Amino acid sequence: MRFKKYLSYTAGSVLFLLTACTSGPTFYSDSYLAGVGEKQFSQMKAQIPISNDAHFINQLERVARPIARQVSHRLPNANWEFIVFDTDDLNAFAMPGGKVGVFRGLLELMESDDELAAVIGHEVAHVLLDHSNERMSAEALRGIGGIIATVGTKNMERDDRAKVMTAYAVGTQLGIMLPYSRYQETDADREGLILAAKAGFDPRAAITFWQKMKAASHSNTPEFLSTHPSHGKRIEKLRQMMPEAMRIYMVTKPQEPKM
Repeated sequence: MRFKKYLSYTAGSVLFLLTACTSGPTFYSDSYLAGVGEKQFSQMKAQIPISNDAHFINQLERVARPIARQVSHRLPNANWEFIVFDTDDLNAFAMPGGKVGVFRGLLELMESDDELAAVIGHEVAHVLLDHSNERMSAEALRGIGGIIATVGTKNMERDDRAKVMTAYAVGTQLGIMLPYSRYQETDADREGLILAAKAGFDPRAAITFWQKMKAASHSNTPEFLSTHPSHGKRIEKLRQMMPEAMRIYMVTKPQEPKM
């Protein structure tokens, strides 16, 4: 059918642009993204309760500051800010510009600074690797592909045109955008282990943390419908990444006091 030609062309164009370089296309400046991050973070602080629990606040500062120092030469303009949000969510994030948020529910799951370092390392790695820029740029490319499909099908029958647009939306989401996002998650896991190890935290805690997350998860969403790898696959890949991180940790880990 004729609509298959348009679908193949537009989706193929987006896929080519996303895979043209290993890091993905980036269209936005660091200053623009930092401004967006600042605005979004301010909105979150205004809308979500902020914890005043000294234990959690001190733990976050104690873990996040050393990790931030590891990337200071690559993110020299970051204005680091670490906030504990007082909700039960099992979540954390980092935004361009150095804005980091961790939710109380996630901190309550932690048993050590090392586990928290695995999470903070991962989130800071997203910023370091410019993943927000890549995601926004990829969505822009996807939008351009949608415009191409809209223009290219303007003379088609309405039913065929609807099929093209639906297939494009679903196909690019499942076939391009979600796998692209899962690749970024794996990339951030790898870089996050290294950052945690360089900051003196035991990277093996990443495995124990994700085992807890797997036990706490109630989601039955298939991996191909998710932005993140499955917990089991993530743990498997972390084990594969561990030797490199452990070599760094054995050099940087705090030394035991001599008797």
